[in-house]
Amino acid sequence: MTENTSLPIGWQHKAFGTDLHGLRSSDLEALGIPALDGGLLLPVMTLNREAISHNLDVMARFCADHDVDLAPHAKTTMSPELVRRQLEAGAWGMTAATVAQARILREFGVDTIIIASQVLDLAGIRWICDVQSTDPEFFVATLVDSIESVQLMERLIAQVSPSSRIRVLVELGYDSGRAGARTLEQALDVARAASQAPSLVLSGVEGFEGMMPGASVAARRISVDSYLSSARAFTEICLAENLFENNSTKASLPLVTFGGSAFHDQVVRKFAGDWAADNGVRVVLRSGCYITHDHGLYADTSPWANGPITLQAAVEVWGVVLSLPEPGRAILGFGRRDVGSDAGFPKVLWRRRDGSNRPARTLSITALNDQHAYVDVPEGFDVRVGDLLGCGISHPCTTFDKWSLIPEVDADYRVVGLVHTFF
Repeated sequence: MTENTSLPIGWQHKAFGTDLHGLRSSDLEALGIPALDGGLLLPVMTLNREAISHNLDVMARFCADHDVDLAPHAKTTMSPELVRRQLEAGAWGMTAATVAQARILREFGVDTIIIASQVLDLAGIRWICDVQSTDPEFFVATLVDSIESVQLMERLIAQVSPSSRIRVLVELGYDSGRAGARTLEQALDVARAASQAPSLVLSGVEGFEGMMPGASVAARRISVDSYLSSARAFTEICLAENLFENNSTKASLPLVTFGGSAFHDQVVRKFAGDWAADNGVRVVLRSGCYITHDHGLYADTSPWANGPITLQAAVEVWGVVLSLPEPGRAILGFGRRDVGSDAGFPKVLWRRRDGSNRPARTLSITALNDQHAYVDVPEGFDVRVGDLLGCGISHPCTTFDKWSLIPEVDADYRVVGLVHTFF
């Protein structure tokens, strides 16, 4: 992991000028470089170090208090520095969405990975077989959701490494969702087929409740509870039929893994504890966005949005006001190449002038081009060409991938470190 975190600043890092080229993360804290007031190029994405540390501690304590494990979804950040901090905070492993991401995590030094998708291509199967052969202690599991996917995995393994066995989890879905067996009967057919497949090791159950449809968060929670109840029933039947095989010290019990960053509290209530002594499971949450939280999607849906436990939004994206072309309109110097908008536009938080921030939440971004944002400015709000606007984001995953190097900052926006990403 050290090689991936000690890379020097270079021309490919869009917020860093030539005066900083060649410096490394360890060089920066002592320099006191201002992230906003002339020290870095704009636009710039910043990460608040204290907020990240707080969020890591909140999730670690939550998991410890409920006796569950955590394999954060690394697709959120794909950052060796942040993955390392998650593991140091007690994460059992990491989650990837693809073999390509799992391969990168392997380069980061991660030795326990859940691939939360099906791997049904020859090259992907080959990579899993090869890495398991090279390192028998490496733990990786992927998904199946149909008898067809079980049979295809068997054929692919036979082509590339007939003596290999790959760990799989049965993926459970729901109506109008993504992949996953839709009914209890279908899921049991898949589990029984996987348990009899010579090249597969049925190691547990997987699902993702985070995209459950519904008219409101409350309605979605009701649907999530029903979905998780069905998953619990399925798991109990599999245990009763002795379908699971757990042949790794890293997963000596069947894995039951759910839990994004919105409804993980319900996963814990449904699955943690209360199993027969001879039928225990290892509950693994896969929350990823908790590490930075946000000002949009997860601010609205997190179970910790309002209560004694709170997460802190760590990400801001800053741009300069380029133009005031007409009354009530400002054009800001960042766009879709710099910030995600799949779960809503960025939220204006601050106006910065002469090194000082003023709250600016009455301003709103209404459209994005590739490099520009359209900002509605209410009558009477003082904004000038050359001011900086700092914005919170919604859904961190689609902003991190816009930045290959991100400055970590303290409360005064001084650069205290660097975060690399590898998407």
